[in-house]
Amino acid sequence: MTADQLHWLSVRELLSGFRAGTFTPLEVLDHLVERIEELDKATGINAIVDLQVESARELAAEATQRYQDGAGDCCTTGSSYLDAERPLLGVPFLVKEQHDVAGLSATRGSQALQGKVAEKDAEIVARLKQAGAIPFGRTTTPEMSCATFTHTREWGVTRNPYNPNKTPGGSSGGSGAAVAAGFAPFATASDIGGSTRIPAAFCGLPGLKTSYGRTPGAVPMNIDWYRGDHILARTVSDTALVFNQIMGPSKLDMATIPVSGSFPVEHHFGQYSYTSGQEVPAGAEAHNVVLSGWKIGVSADLGCYELDESTRLGVERVAEALEAAGAQVVPVDVQLKLEDVTRASMAHYGGLLAPNIERQAGGDITVLEPYTQEFVRRTTRFAEETSLLEAALIESDIQQKLLAALDEVDVLITATSAVEDLDAGEDFTTGIDRPDGEHSFYWEAHQVVPFNIANRMPAMSVPSGIGSAGVPTGVQIVGMPYREATVLRVAAAIEALMPFPRPKIG
Repeated sequence: MTADQLHWLSVRELLSGFRAGTFTPLEVLDHLVERIEELDKATGINAIVDLQVESARELAAEATQRYQDGAGDCCTTGSSYLDAERPLLGVPFLVKEQHDVAGLSATRGSQALQGKVAEKDAEIVARLKQAGAIPFGRTTTPEMSCATFTHTREWGVTRNPYNPNKTPGGSSGGSGAAVAAGFAPFATASDIGGSTRIPAAFCGLPGLKTSYGRTPGAVPMNIDWYRGDHILARTVSDTALVFNQIMGPSKLDMATIPVSGSFPVEHHFGQYSYTSGQEVPAGAEAHNVVLSGWKIGVSADLGCYELDESTRLGVERVAEALEAAGAQVVPVDVQLKLEDVTRASMAHYGGLLAPNIERQAGGDITVLEPYTQEFVRRTTRFAEETSLLEAALIESDIQQKLLAALDEVDVLITATSAVEDLDAGEDFTTGIDRPDGEHSFYWEAHQVVPFNIANRMPAMSVPSGIGSAGVPTGVQIVGMPYREATVLRVAAAIEALMPFPRPKIG
């Protein structure tokens, strides 16, 4: 790959190049900064809040010197967070503004928080820095990360690199757009209602929501059993590698759990040894990726979502590819009810997220974005009408149905979003039109929330095709609680069988 294509290199390719002396961390950083300055505003993507070039160049120069001194010779790129010294040495990354960076603004895209400055790094940022990665900029979010699109009065509209008339999703929309556009090899993300998986789907990326407790969060919302802090990268392998650096117990988060081994970074399928992110060699047909012995359950709509044609075809396309590779693919009747998903989740958000947003706004939600006000009012009503016990009973029923759906299969495949895309800049405060009629709340057009309700189940979105407006579609791979390794293996197989897309930009 030529020097002017450094932006498309994976994390693992960057580390290999650093060790070989093919290029340096400083050269890669400067290239990415130049690309962002040239394209982010000019193309209208608008995924970047700010850049920290000076401090990042200092760290990149130090990393460059360390490689020249022989650093990295003993580092293993598949190690877990505690195993090796600085396994991401010199790799630049972007930070979702929701994750604090010491000394930088912490407004969450809200004019209600003007002047707020972070006192210390968020744990996810601190762990990545400890692993040697270099933060050099921050990415946009919707206000308070409460929407599945990304725009604010504070930062403007963030647009999809595949189609600027469409949103990259949210709330990690800036991270998704930036990684897809080649602004960084990975960026931090989070997920409390699809905020990692929806941008992954709309931006043609793999996006993993780990089981609750895998990664630490910031108080007080670390107690929210729907949430998790994650990353967005361009390959399944990079996703696993970076997660291996951020997982594990934290003395600041009592919900975190011990690491019982690292996520697999490489996978072997029958006749073909597959390293994620690399193209299948010439002559290696799809049947060389052998999945015999695997049983894949498929429920395109989970029994309650009305899918656009492109998203349904995406599920069928993935299922056919897995079956052609030798997997046994079987239909699964999940039988969820959308009204149950909505009632339980809205009551949950109304009991935790909405009051926290109102608290941060000083009790006056009229200063917030119209979509934020609508989110607070709507979820608060649900919380007032549904007791904690009532919500817990509904959640338990949903969890039991999902566990039953996975009882006799290795993973479950379903769509990530029922709607194939959303228009950029729209607030959707009056609802959204769907094939089965108008829905008063647009979140009902995504299929992600059931797996926040069942948040011990890992769920990973991977690309499944391209929709009618040129925006990627995605499927979720769902596993039994804490079985991320199984989910990652199936994700890597799909990546090998159906190479992920890349936008035509720059």
